[in-house]
Amino acid sequence: MLRRLPGSAWLPTFQVLAVIGAAFLAPAAAQNTPGADKRGWRGGLPNGWRMLGDDEGPAPPTDAPPPPFDFGRDGQFLPPRGQSANPLSKNGQNGAAKQAAPDDQAAKAARVKARADQLKKALAPKPEPAILRQQALDELFKHLSAASDPDEAKGYAEAIKHIWMQSQSDTARLIMQRATQAAAAKNYPLSLSLLDRLVALEPDWAEAWNQRAAVKFLMQDSDGAMADIDMVMKLEPRHFGALMGMGVILQRAGLDKRALQVFNKALEIYPAQPSLKDSVEKLSLDVNGRDI
Repeated sequence: MLRRLPGSAWLPTFQVLAVIGAAFLAPAAAQNTPGADKRGWRGGLPNGWRMLGDDEGPAPPTDAPPPPFDFGRDGQFLPPRGQSANPLSKNGQNGAAKQAAPDDQAAKAARVKARADQLKKALAPKPEPAILRQQALDELFKHLSAASDPDEAKGYAEAIKHIWMQSQSDTARLIMQRATQAAAAKNYPLSLSLLDRLVALEPDWAEAWNQRAAVKFLMQDSDGAMADIDMVMKLEPRHFGALMGMGVILQRAGLDKRALQVFNKALEIYPAQPSLKDSVEKLSLDVNGRDI
């Protein structure tokens, strides 16, 4: 193959390679030539090359040993190995690092503790339904006693009644539903029969006793109603409905003073009842007039 050099004729490839090799090897040959200055640029690194910057020329020849290489030519001071480059780092950065380390450890410990608490809470046994029910009732009764608006208080009272009507037994809930439907249809015997079965099935269910007391009252069985109300108050002393029923029975029996006491107790639990307040005021006048 032939190659053509600029301004020359075509040459064989091996001649072109020879020319290129001679151009690269010329400096080395000149450096090895006797009398050549090894301290110049062309044949090797100049003396003082350790101190050269990017734009400096070769240093003048000298027989003195070259100085130690300065790795800090950019203006930064590099101390001996094992020492910090920043004279303030020993008291500054190191101090900050030492201060940051405990903070990081405290934050990590706090995160670990938070995760442990979450895991403990997740694995903790869930409260029993009866406990949750009692907690909900306690909270509602607090709002009920503090409410001054009748409509607001009625909302709390209805929520309480709704909880009272609940049972964990599907069978008990079904019997309660049928008994209340029969009472609403004025089929009191059927309702009473169902409620008899219910209190036998769930003797600790206060509302079962209260519903049976109401049916007995409607059937003119005041003694039976009072006996069932007594059971209600033992199971749920805050049952304002049972208290009002007891007050009505006592008032019908001519026991106005005791009825007044029972009505006042109901008002302590459920104060925002305008109709009951009116009845208590009238009954109070009758009772006080008799005492005078």
